[in-house]
Amino acid sequence: MSTPFPGNPRLYLRVAVITTIALVVWLYGGTVLIQYLWSGKTTLLSWKIMLAVAVFALWYGRFAYRWMMRLDGQYGSGSGWIGNEVTVKLPEMRLSRQSPAGGQGSREAK
Repeated sequence: MSTPFPGNPRLYLRVAVITTIALVVWLYGGTVLIQYLWSGKTTLLSWKIMLAVAVFALWYGRFAYRWMMRLDGQYGSGSGWIGNEVTVKLPEMRLSRQSPAGGQGSREAK
């Protein structure tokens, strides 16, 4: 049995930071490792590219946090939510087979 997800801003921030770090390490670190092992190039370790990766990581982390907060409805005006009207027809109550008046008015008597 799973426990309900305790949605709070602190947890969302932690999730955003962890996923951002994992994404950057996976993509950038993997690309650097492949470039270095296969062709011996270290061009991806220049300060300009590392600055671009850091800027991307900051942008992605902020975007992920804001997305989670909006998805949970705890952030913003709620103008992004779409409320569709739904009409539900409830079942009608049926008369019981035996009425309290000793059987008069029941369906079998008719």
